Amino acid sequence: MVSSITLYRCLPRPGRLVVEASVARIRYIRSQRLEAVVARMAELLDLSHVRVDRVFCSVSFNARTRAYARIWGTPGPFVKLGVCEPTYVIELVYENLVGESCDRLLAVLLHELLHIPRGFTGGLRRHGEWSRWSSLNATLRRLPPVERRRLCGEVREALEEARRSASR
Repeated sequence: MVSSITLYRCLPRPGRLVVEASVARIRYIRSQRLEAVVARMAELLDLSHVRVDRVFCSVSFNARTRAYARIWGTPGPFVKLGVCEPTYVIELVYENLVGESCDRLLAVLLHELLHIPRGFTGGLRRHGEWSRWSSLNATLRRLPPVERRRLCGEVREALEEARRSASR
């Protein structure tokens, strides 16, 4: 019985990646471009506890929230029972991010990334000093300006790519 449980890793099989999904009125578009930005940020900011192969990104449309972004972790019982490995999904809310500055886009992405605890358990860190805009901006200033501009361009392109995909 245990062996059948360990077959489920809460990840799509290779070649069967979900690119788009809808839940009620909200439409989610997976963005591998954003996943590459997250991986690069984790590398540049020495967030070695983040297993970037287990962090997925999406852009949502029609979400009724004031939030710029959200992060979703794997529920504790799923991890503790061995049903799923810890996994995270970072959701960027398109309508609330469009038109924001580069600094704000990167700070929002970093904010969600910093919710991932050092143990990479599937849970989430609570807000604290690390989550204040001033702390996020100070952390982002550790990135070389050229790299910040490149990452910002990638985030903007990912949002636009998702918008095009959602309008089809």
